[in-house]
Amino acid sequence: MTEPKATNVWNVALPWSDGSLSAKLWQKGKRIVVGVPELDIMCTGKTQSEAVFRLFTTLLKYHKDLKSAPQPLSERQEEHMRLLRDWVESVERKMTHRELTTVR
Repeated sequence: MTEPKATNVWNVALPWSDGSLSAKLWQKGKRIVVGVPELDIMCTGKTQSEAVFRLFTTLLKYHKDLKSAPQPLSERQEEHMRLLRDWVESVERKMTHRELTTVR
């Protein structure tokens, strides 16, 4: 018996993201799958919100793991670190800007 194939793939925005990482979302069976092709990372959930939140937290954890990894990093890890560093900085800018706007 073959597994059902994903039929539609959508680009989705990650929470607080500036779009520097392209997240793709699709449904496979009863699960929602969301992933970042540049990093070969995917997460699943019962809903789109759950899957996207899991991906968001997984990306943050992966960034933390790469930062604390023994040096030197492989070329692939260096590229992932560069992508994640830029993404995390954009998330921090958006969160800081929102906090400043809310406090005033």
